[in-house]
Amino acid sequence: MAAPLIEVRGLCKRFPIREGLLVRRTTGEVVAVDDVSFDIPAGATLGCVGGSGSGKSTLGRLILNLIAPDSGSVRLDGAELVGLTPAEMRPHRRDMQIVFQDPLHSLNPRRTVAENIARPLLNFDEASPRAAARVRELLDIVGLEPAHANRYPHEFSGGQCQRIAIARALALNPRFLFLDEPVSALDVSIQAQILNLLKDLQAAFDLTYLFVAHDLEIVRYFSDRMIVLHHGRIVETGESEAVYRNARHPYSRTLLESVLSIDGDDSWERAAARMGALAGDEDRERALRAAASAREGCIHAESCAEVFAPCRGTRPPLREVEPGHAVACHLFDSGGASPGADPPAGAAPD
Repeated sequence: MAAPLIEVRGLCKRFPIREGLLVRRTTGEVVAVDDVSFDIPAGATLGCVGGSGSGKSTLGRLILNLIAPDSGSVRLDGAELVGLTPAEMRPHRRDMQIVFQDPLHSLNPRRTVAENIARPLLNFDEASPRAAARVRELLDIVGLEPAHANRYPHEFSGGQCQRIAIARALALNPRFLFLDEPVSALDVSIQAQILNLLKDLQAAFDLTYLFVAHDLEIVRYFSDRMIVLHHGRIVETGESEAVYRNARHPYSRTLLESVLSIDGDDSWERAAARMGALAGDEDRERALRAAASAREGCIHAESCAEVFAPCRGTRPPLREVEPGHAVACHLFDSGGASPGADPPAGAAPD
């Protein structure tokens, strides 16, 4: 296996909750990323999957040093990024780029396609003639025509805009791309085209990806390994196919069950109800307060159908249940018991 290009250790980020109009006071905090650690080998893709608000986008922005973590370490090819000043971080910006979720809104509508793609090059003092040549090269790489260079973003479809955004991200020859749900705003047929393009670009330029999505099936197809993130914590990690075929954590199984089915059954509604997505306002607020107060226990305890006493009092560590496949769940505390089995011996049921 290739050496890690990205190394993340103990990454944490909290955002304060402030209330009041004239006098703002802090009334609590949102734990967005909570003690997250992983490696991404050079040339590989790590998928990050989770529901809305799980901390996926925040995690990517922490790695890119767009926001500062409260604690932890991020290394790019061995170089520590946390704590760098903007001037110290600037040389690393060439190696780390982002592709956003909404392709149209990620482009400046007042600039032509050529101006959007050339902006990173000009920011790093590339001469205009060379920047123009690079723009033509990039348009060809992502499957667009040179004649598109002088048009504006609103003249293109969503898939074409995402190709333009990918071209801009490649302008500086980066080594790492953070793909922040790059296909979720696109039609299904276009999603496949963009994913195939990203795969081809990875092979051609030896790119390393952090691919964020909420759909386990897409992550399974696109990534080598995946992490399942829930309220800022990693609850399961392993090879993508293994996690998809044999999800062990109750939350991972809920994510799989909540995917809409063409069979028209109500399994997604039942899964969503277990996740609290269909609860009333009062129930949602109660669940959020409970989650905040249960940081020392399992973060999924309030929604889990298999909860028992240790879940609310002790934080489960990531435990390897099979080679390369780890789960943070008390159901595996006694030698790898499978989900749905009786609680570990000596544990009182909840």
